[in-house]
Amino acid sequence: MLATGVASMIIGISLTLKIGRESAIYHFPMSTGEWVSTWLCTALCAFIVSLFLARKQASIDGHPMNTPQLRHIFRCLAPSLMLGFVAGTLLSFHDVRYLPAGAALWVSSYGIALLSIRLYATKSARFLGVLMLALGLACLWVSLRTMGLIHPMHLANFYMCIAFGMFHLIVASGSILFAKAQA
Repeated sequence: MLATGVASMIIGISLTLKIGRESAIYHFPMSTGEWVSTWLCTALCAFIVSLFLARKQASIDGHPMNTPQLRHIFRCLAPSLMLGFVAGTLLSFHDVRYLPAGAALWVSSYGIALLSIRLYATKSARFLGVLMLALGLACLWVSLRTMGLIHPMHLANFYMCIAFGMFHLIVASGSILFAKAQA
C-alpha cells in the first residue's frame, strides 16, 4: 500500500507538471486517452506489485496462492471496479470537462470494491473503503459544481493523488504504526 501511494503521488505530480501549471482552462496539452492510459498503467503496475508481494508472503507462510477464497474476492471486486472504470472512462471521453467526475467515479467504485470484500479485508482496508467512497462522492459533487472554473485535468490529477496517493500513504503508515504499537 505504501509503494502504490508513492507511485500515485509521483504519477499525479508528473502529469500535472506535463500539463503545465499555468495552462488555460480550455487548453489541453494532453489528450483524455493519454491521461486515462497513464492512470490505468499505474493501476496495472500496482496490481502486479501487489500480486508479487502476496505470492511472496504466501510462499513464506507456506500457503497456496490460488485458493477458492481468493477467487471469491476477485469475483466480489470485479463488478464495482468494472462499472466504475467503464462509467468514468465513458464520461471522460464524452467531454473532457467531465474528466474530474470520471476520476471521482473511479475513486467511488474503488471504495465500493473495498467494502465488498470487507469480510476478507483488514480493518485498515475497510476504513480505506469508507474513506474512498466518501472522497469519491465529495469529489463528484465538487467537480460538478466547479466545472469551467478549474482546469479539468488538474482537478482530476488532484483527486487521483489524494485518493490513491495520500490516502494509501496515510492508511499504510497508520497500519505500520499500529502494528508496532501492538508488538
